[in-house]
Amino acid sequence: MTEVLTVILAAGEGTRMKSSRNKVLHKLGGKPLIGHVVGLAAGISEKVVCVVGHQAREVKKTASRYGELEFVRQDRQLGTGHAVQQAERYIAEHQGPILILYGDIPLINTSTLTGLVTEHQNRQAGMTILTAEMDDPAGYGRIVRDSSGGIKAVVEEHDTDSETAAIREVNSGIYCFNSQLLREALKQLDNDNQQGEYYLPDTMHYISKRAPLIPLKAEDPREILGINDRADLAEAEGILQKRIRQKHLASGVTLLDPDCTYIEPGVEIEQDVIIYPGSYFKGSTRIGSGSIIGPGCQLDNAKIASEVRVRQGSIIIGSQVDSGSTVGPYAYLRPGTEIAESCRIGNFVELKKSRVGRGSKVPHLSYVGDATIGSSCNVGAGTIFANYDGENKHQTVLEDEVFVGSNTTLVAPVKLGRGSSTGAGSVVTKDVEDNSLVLGVPARFYRKK
Repeated sequence: MTEVLTVILAAGEGTRMKSSRNKVLHKLGGKPLIGHVVGLAAGISEKVVCVVGHQAREVKKTASRYGELEFVRQDRQLGTGHAVQQAERYIAEHQGPILILYGDIPLINTSTLTGLVTEHQNRQAGMTILTAEMDDPAGYGRIVRDSSGGIKAVVEEHDTDSETAAIREVNSGIYCFNSQLLREALKQLDNDNQQGEYYLPDTMHYISKRAPLIPLKAEDPREILGINDRADLAEAEGILQKRIRQKHLASGVTLLDPDCTYIEPGVEIEQDVIIYPGSYFKGSTRIGSGSIIGPGCQLDNAKIASEVRVRQGSIIIGSQVDSGSTVGPYAYLRPGTEIAESCRIGNFVELKKSRVGRGSKVPHLSYVGDATIGSSCNVGAGTIFANYDGENKHQTVLEDEVFVGSNTTLVAPVKLGRGSSTGAGSVVTKDVEDNSLVLGVPARFYRKK
């Protein structure tokens, strides 16, 4: 495929979203709308140019996270033709196909775009238009065909009469152009219409006299869904989620109630994972084979190894859990937490920026912050790792085989030696030697074990 220049139109305000944020900054599947489109374009293009206007700084900053691209400004929104005119310098320098995309049409598939460009090249077209057959065409420009099935005209919604409005084949707004013909046609545009705008489809009048004008109908009309308001955004989320869930089901993942499971596009789930209803999987979460995720869990940038059990209502953010471990119910693993193999993190336990060694247990009702827990340790119910002195965070270290009695408070910085123990209700403010038992408030040495 010849090298493609993609122009993304993202200058509009999107007033129907009823939002203080630019429409393309709203998220779909955890990613801004503009991020989806930039990612698509970057995968098939030699260069990507984005036309920005409203909240240009924020749009540029967000779009740049998802690929390399150049920016041009459209200070006054005078139509799609006027928007593309702002990228005239890049169009003039490019010899291959020009692809036009939109920052608010995020569901288009890569295969559809590559098919559009390939058809354009194979037919040596001047302009190739992606169309779709819609049950409800309201809001879209209509494709008017001639007696031979070719495109006679594209009529914008505002300019339709009753006969044209009834046409179900619509213009997606996604085009592939011959670069030279597009440059010439843009110079011929006028705004002689009800809206007083420069419409990009009007370039077809100039181009059709010089090269073939080709329609290509999308197999799935849902791909061209444009996001204009919150209802459209919700509909798009439903479409995206269905795609994602079908992919995981086909790869051997059990979703007990697919419609009640939310999975973002970047999530990886291996086969033989079982997922109960009401769970959310976000970011770059990975779940290893044979793991079971209970109902109502939230995993965000979590790394879950094989054969892990995450019980009901647990939240795991920016943390990892190794194979054979159990988390929850209602546990909270905050960023920076690492759980080794065969551990048990029980109900209503919160961990932050801590590591728990192999075979250790924090069974219930405890807070563990800024800590390193060795292997084969047991942290009793109600234990608090008091890591903050009001100004700074401090570390707590439990070496291997430490037993912490219920309702113990460990006041950091503090270290409990290998095989040591604390009595129930102790407040430990000083280091504890190996194989020692301490108890009391503050805790004092009682005896060697």
